[in-house]
Amino acid sequence: MKSMKLLASAVSLALVCVSCVCGSNASTRKSFPDNAFKEVPREYFNVCDKGGVVKSFKYTTRDNQTPGSKEFEKSALVYLPYGYDEKDTSTCYNVLYLMHGGGDSPAWYLGGEGQNTRLKNIIDHLIANGEMKPLIICALSYYTDYSNDATKNCIDYHFELDKDVIPVFEKQYHTYAKGDVSQKSLDDSRWHRAFGGFSMGACATWSVFEFCLGEMGYFIPMSGDCWAKGRGNSVESAKHLAETVAKNGKTAKDFYIYSGCGRNDVAEPNMTPMINEMKKYPETFIYCDNFADGNLYQCIYEQGGHDINSVMRVMYNGLPKLFD
Repeated sequence: MKSMKLLASAVSLALVCVSCVCGSNASTRKSFPDNAFKEVPREYFNVCDKGGVVKSFKYTTRDNQTPGSKEFEKSALVYLPYGYDEKDTSTCYNVLYLMHGGGDSPAWYLGGEGQNTRLKNIIDHLIANGEMKPLIICALSYYTDYSNDATKNCIDYHFELDKDVIPVFEKQYHTYAKGDVSQKSLDDSRWHRAFGGFSMGACATWSVFEFCLGEMGYFIPMSGDCWAKGRGNSVESAKHLAETVAKNGKTAKDFYIYSGCGRNDVAEPNMTPMINEMKKYPETFIYCDNFADGNLYQCIYEQGGHDINSVMRVMYNGLPKLFD
C-alpha cells in the first residue's frame, strides 16, 4: 500500500511539472522527438519525387512608423508543399516566416519561382518521409525603400510583418487562421505559426519574439543573438527577453525556441553566451534535450561556419521539432 501511495505521488508530481510547461493554453503536441543533432542524410540534398513548389508573393508596405508614408511593393518567395491545392480550403497548413541574412534575399533559401535548392530538397524529403507535417514557408526580406539601416530594419521588421505581411498572406494561403486575420484569430492559431532567420534574420527573429509573441508560438533564430540591448550584450539581452515574456502576459508554456549555429560560426561567440544567460531564468526559459521537458534548445553543427551549410542542418534538425 505504501509503495502504491508513493507511485501515486510521483505521478501527481510529474503531472504538475508537465503542466508548468504545457498548461491548458500550451501546444497540444503529443510527440516530441529528441533535440540532439543528426546529420542530414545525403539523399535529402537531391531533388525529391514529391517536391513542393516555389512561387512569388507580392504585398504592399510602407514605413509603418511614419504616418502618411509612401506605399511601395515588395516581393517574397513562398514554398508550397507537395499536394497543396488552392481550391482545397478545408486543409490548413502550418506556416514559417523566414528571414535571410545580410546582403542576401529570399532566393538564398528557395532560389526562385519553380526552382529547387538544397534546403528546399531537404524540406521536401522531411515532409515526404513523414518526419514533419506539410508546411508553408514565406521567405521575406528586411530591405526597404525608406531606410538603408539594416540593423534598424531588422529590429523594426515586426511592424511590416504584423501590419502588411500576415494580413495579406494568411488570407491568400490556407493557414490555420482560415482567412480570418483578426487579432483574436491570429492569437488562437499561434501554435501553427513560426518565425525564423539567419544572421541579420536572427536579429529580426528575436525582435519578432519580443513584439509578436501573441501571434507566434515557435522561433528558430540561427547564427545571431538579440540586439535589443546591443550586439553581444548577453546578460542584458537575456534579462530583456525574460521581461518581454512577462510583459506579454506569457509564461514558459507559451513558446518554443529552437536556436542554432555552427561551431566555427562568427556569431557563435555571441549567441552561445546569450543562450547560457537565458538558462539563468528557468521560470521563463527551460533548456532541454526534448521539448516535452522545456522550451529552449541550441543546436550546434560542429563542422559549421556562418553559412548555408549550417542553416540547412539547423533547419533539418529544428523544423520537425516545431508545430503541433
